[in-house]
Amino acid sequence: MRHSEQLEREAEQARFHLAESLNELRLRATPGQIVDQIADYAREGPVGDFLGNLTREMRDNPVPLLLIGIAITWLVVSTSLSPRSKTTIERERPATIPPAPDASPIKVAPVVRTQSQRLRILTSDP
Repeated sequence: MRHSEQLEREAEQARFHLAESLNELRLRATPGQIVDQIADYAREGPVGDFLGNLTREMRDNPVPLLLIGIAITWLVVSTSLSPRSKTTIERERPATIPPAPDASPIKVAPVVRTQSQRLRILTSDP
């Protein structure tokens, strides 16, 4: 009996400590604090270094940035003004296939199960 009571007491203490830890984490991790941590990482970490280098390169060499902007603008304008591009199948296939002038409707032969049906089909006029 003593062993099970001791296990219950230890389990209750573990639950209590876990509940305290969760409450403390809940108080520490507010959305504002998480956003602040992400912003600090972006300013001070490798992302900050990348953005600083990119800004410096754009300021020191504006011509490549200008050419990239012109190319993107040209692409957007040309695709919005051109007609809808057709796929290869649409270009190679005619719009409509006219029926042949002497085309007759397709006739399907009936399924023949007995000899008398076969004779009736063979002797009937089309």
